[in-house]
Amino acid sequence: MRRTPTYGNIVMKYLLYFCIAILISFGICLNAEEGININILSNTNSENVNNFYKNDGKPFKINEFDVSNKEEYLKKFYSVWDDDKINENKDSIFYIVPSLKNAITYNKELENLKKTPPNKKAKNYAKIEKQYRLKINSLENKIKNLLGMGENLMPNTLDEFLEILDNMNLDSFLTNPQIGIIINATSVRAVPTNKPRYKSKDDFPFDRWQISFIFEGTPIVISHFSKDKKYAHIQGPFVYGWVDSRSIAFVSNSMKRKILDFESYKIPNKDFVPIFYKNQWILDARIGQIFPYNKRHDKIITFYRDIDNYAQIREVDFDQRFFSDFPMPFSAEKMSLLIHTMLGQKYGWGGLLGNRDCSSFTRDSFAQFGIFLPRNSAAQAKFKGKFIDISKMTEEKKEEYIVENAIPFGSIIWLKGHIMLYIGHININGHKRAVVVHNSWGVNPIINNKRENIRLGGVYITTLHIGGSFTSNTPIKNSLLSRIEGITNIYDIESKKDIDLSSLSILYAEV
Repeated sequence: MRRTPTYGNIVMKYLLYFCIAILISFGICLNAEEGININILSNTNSENVNNFYKNDGKPFKINEFDVSNKEEYLKKFYSVWDDDKINENKDSIFYIVPSLKNAITYNKELENLKKTPPNKKAKNYAKIEKQYRLKINSLENKIKNLLGMGENLMPNTLDEFLEILDNMNLDSFLTNPQIGIIINATSVRAVPTNKPRYKSKDDFPFDRWQISFIFEGTPIVISHFSKDKKYAHIQGPFVYGWVDSRSIAFVSNSMKRKILDFESYKIPNKDFVPIFYKNQWILDARIGQIFPYNKRHDKIITFYRDIDNYAQIREVDFDQRFFSDFPMPFSAEKMSLLIHTMLGQKYGWGGLLGNRDCSSFTRDSFAQFGIFLPRNSAAQAKFKGKFIDISKMTEEKKEEYIVENAIPFGSIIWLKGHIMLYIGHININGHKRAVVVHNSWGVNPIINNKRENIRLGGVYITTLHIGGSFTSNTPIKNSLLSRIEGITNIYDIESKKDIDLSSLSILYAEV
């Protein structure tokens, strides 16, 4: 029989510990007969856990640490509107161009090569003909790899590449840059098209032309437009790329001054908070998104585009329950609440379909506290030079170091191509096992010399031993733990208190 806590308002306040509580109670195993343990510790389908307590019945929390810097965050956020901050390095910004051009160049080489086959009367013809075939095969493979697959899981074509290159309108880059703002959340692309490029037919969701996802209200510089005017190339606070032209508006000098004079901001404290204007939905507020706030009118500010394509201010009502002042003081409690609202969300490579990947998950989470992280996971690990390299340690020493030195909910753990948030540890068979929350497509441990494909596909709380059993001596290679390069403590907390997740109990309430 379920027990209903008598703590009243405390129950609702500590609903945020939903995510951690579940990890104590649930484990999901795949191929258990083979000893492959996925070590997922969260079950986001459970709806009846709504409180989380220490064994003494008191809510668990650590002190708040107001170490954020609002001015520093806003300075970085609006830095793209400074003329001297515009990136003029065409080669680095349009990094995708060589791969497009190479496919065309290799094709020309292939056509010329086919026009000049070896002479059958030549001395050593068999050897020459073999080398000739090898060159043809090599060029064909290079072209195939560069073209990749389209949405129909058939190879993209050279004509499509030629069209994309021409439409990029590179000669117009920065000939007339204009400041602007995002008015509709949108994808940021490496090319001016929404068509995908996968490496192979089995490469979904890794569209190599998808870069990121950018929220409404983000300041940008528009370097130029594609020839068909359907896409604008933008430089944002954390990303460069092509966006749908309908998602942007120009910003006049007077509007720029007005925006930069905003002193107060609000942030949503849960994900996907619907915002309405005159009973019409206009956007979903997302974790990591900041909104200027008019204290006098008690309204948040959004933007729309007028008939001249310039940004105008729109003040809208909002539900006070779902917003907080920006930035929030950091605490494990508050970060846990944010995680709870994102648990189980689907993985989105580069923000595909408006979903997050590993680095946007960490970036958006810390943005709530005024921490401006880069978009790339490797760059995030270098935050303010705090990265600690533990790559040379044994797996056992790595985990010991993480548990002893990482800040629960305040440290990120980096391995090449992936980043995770450390949230505490759990005692299993007398060993302290680090617990992380991360947004991952999947992991591929090698167990008994067989590469396993363990699909996560979203935000989960796990150990670092996904694919391994804590009671088995079966050798495992390529585990998350083995690949860890180091940790970065976002916060310097002198009296660090680790969270032993296994020391906590769960109370249930009717829902």
